[in-house]
Amino acid sequence: MKKNVRELRAELGNILDQAKALVEASETEGRDFKPEEQTQYDSLISQAKEIEKRIQRLESMPELPPVPGVGSRGAPNVVKIPLGDNEERAFAHFIRTGDDSGIREVRASNDTTMNITTDADGGYAVPTGHYQGIIARRDESMLANTLGVRNIPGKGTTVNVPVDDEDNGEFVSTAESVAYDRDAPALNQVQMTLVKYTKKVDMTVELLEDEDSRLMTFLNDHVGRGMAKTHNNLLLTEVAANGAVLKTFASATVIAVDELEPIVYNDNLDPYLDDAGSVAWVMRRSVHGEIILLDDANTRRYANNQMGSEGGPQLLNHMVKYSSKAGATAASAKSVFFGNWNFVGFREAPGFSLIRDPYSRAANGEVILHYMFRAVYKVLQAEAVGYGVHPSA
Repeated sequence: MKKNVRELRAELGNILDQAKALVEASETEGRDFKPEEQTQYDSLISQAKEIEKRIQRLESMPELPPVPGVGSRGAPNVVKIPLGDNEERAFAHFIRTGDDSGIREVRASNDTTMNITTDADGGYAVPTGHYQGIIARRDESMLANTLGVRNIPGKGTTVNVPVDDEDNGEFVSTAESVAYDRDAPALNQVQMTLVKYTKKVDMTVELLEDEDSRLMTFLNDHVGRGMAKTHNNLLLTEVAANGAVLKTFASATVIAVDELEPIVYNDNLDPYLDDAGSVAWVMRRSVHGEIILLDDANTRRYANNQMGSEGGPQLLNHMVKYSSKAGATAASAKSVFFGNWNFVGFREAPGFSLIRDPYSRAANGEVILHYMFRAVYKVLQAEAVGYGVHPSA
């Protein structure tokens, strides 16, 4: 007997109910199918698929035009439910129609107890504790701010700074009715030309959207620390190039007792040591540690009780600032710097620039961050600041 779509669907529902009953029975007892149950299940699913094919054929048949004089007695309209183009819709189709052709067979394909130990069985659903921050490396801060380096204002790429180039300037004895001694100051100038320093960071869109570690906050700090280290390198490189040689140490690898005092008590440096706020040592922390260990434990003249104080460490009554940009105690290295840092000039462009570029690498799904600043350091008076240097090996 020919069956219509409605009758076929009723038959399909009855077959799927029988298959579902087999699955529920085995799952309730916590076991897989018995051989006879598997055979019965496969037979039911096979019958269901055949009926579904018949339903699809009937539903896909074109509607015949009405015959004149004959009333329309076709099958009632049936709303077709799509199989679904994703797992959720396919399963919804099965629930509403009983058609399982869009999903796998209704059976235990992952025979396991859900748990948090195995990722696939539930562990992925349990979030792992994640600290919302990136633990940054500690780096040195900008020396220019703590040493009192002189800030030179001005517009344009280059600013000329007038400096006194006269090394005498004393008055002379003059007899009565004798012409005064003419002695004009000798001037020079130091050119301070800004130099550009840059950094570029490429980031994927996925990282920007999916990260949960406050990446941008960390990146801001990372860039700031990198900028400070660049400034420190510029400062010490300039003093190493144009500052005074305050002491050439006897050894290529160590600083000996009594070799630091000549630096502090240098005759040419003496007039510049009246500004206590800007007079300081700069060296590596490890070099300072080597200096403190000079002599025996009872006569460590270079040690003091201010290593951990708020005022910071001191050496021969002057503050010590640390920087890894100073040299180690090694051949030809400049391991200690000393003097009045206010006689070093510092210029920078009006601001620190950041450009966020989402376009240049858009085809690759990347955003580029461009960082830039311009700065320059110059020694304004070579007598005011200098260094101790080790001989070549």
